[in-house]
Amino acid sequence: MSTMLSSKKVIAIGLAIFIALVMQTESFADQDWEVRTQLPTKRIACARAVVGHKIYLIGGSLFKNMRRDKGDPGPYGISTVEVYDTQTNTWQRGADMPTPRHIPKAAVVKGTIYVFGGWSGEVNPLHRKYPVNVEAYNPRTDTWIQKQDMPVSRVQFDLGVVDGKIYVIGGSIRLNGERINRVDVYNPATDTWVKGREMPTPRSNLGVAVVDNRIYAIGGRGWPRVNFGPHLTVIEEYDATNRQWQKRGDMLDTRLYFCPVVVRDSIYLIGGSISKGVGFAPEYLASVHVYDPQKDAWSDIPSMPTPLAPVQGAAVVNGRIYVFGGTGDVGKGWDLLPDVVVYDTGFRAVTAKGKLSTR
Repeated sequence: MSTMLSSKKVIAIGLAIFIALVMQTESFADQDWEVRTQLPTKRIACARAVVGHKIYLIGGSLFKNMRRDKGDPGPYGISTVEVYDTQTNTWQRGADMPTPRHIPKAAVVKGTIYVFGGWSGEVNPLHRKYPVNVEAYNPRTDTWIQKQDMPVSRVQFDLGVVDGKIYVIGGSIRLNGERINRVDVYNPATDTWVKGREMPTPRSNLGVAVVDNRIYAIGGRGWPRVNFGPHLTVIEEYDATNRQWQKRGDMLDTRLYFCPVVVRDSIYLIGGSISKGVGFAPEYLASVHVYDPQKDAWSDIPSMPTPLAPVQGAAVVNGRIYVFGGTGDVGKGWDLLPDVVVYDTGFRAVTAKGKLSTR
């Protein structure tokens, strides 16, 4: 009899814990965005990377050099590395990147950050540099080393990691040049490059996300080039195992300069802007569209406090989405928004550390 009562007590306690966890998850999911901190350096178009509970902002350009009201903006490209600790809500400096880069991209493999592409110099095309060198940063030692060069220089591309390999996808060979469908695959273990299967749609300014070892190339600008368009809504999925691309459902709108992040098995398209045509100010967006690749379906989460294009990037740590500033129309024209805003999706990654008791 006592054993039966004990078993019922254990079941009741377990049920209570389960209900509490469900309620806690729902309360997380119901929260709106909150301002957590501000960018220590007013910059734009940097790369970001996550190692552990820290987020690294790398390169970009000082915002004062990019103001549209300046007659001769530039120079573009800095080497600054700043590290945000999500647990202590504090910033610190990292060792400068050897090569100044504007709009670089970064990926993490086994705790090392690899930085690719971008450009530096002046608006004048004759004074621009398009580096092909790849630089790797070790957060544990705060040091940089050179890796094997990229096969071609490129900008306005994006990348994803599958099985320890980094897929560099699309973009253009020169700034606002011919948009390409080229895919190059870098293996950090061997420091070598191989040619990947070409993407069906040539494009630049795209977003790339990885879910369940499949790569999703999202939106961007297509080819042939018409002014700054055409603006794409197409999503294409790449199966790295079978080396096959396939088309998925389209985006809900033609937003550009959004930032894709992945939480669990869904892709979040954060902010961005919609072009109104040449000579017209863009419409900045606060909305966040959520794509479920398994269902090929869309949903939403609460909008951000301010419409913006998150050109400083966004990152996910333990189910929380961090958006690092951005650009938008704040009533006095195009400006930098320095706030770091956070949204808690409620998802928590759990790592098993031992066996539960039999009971």
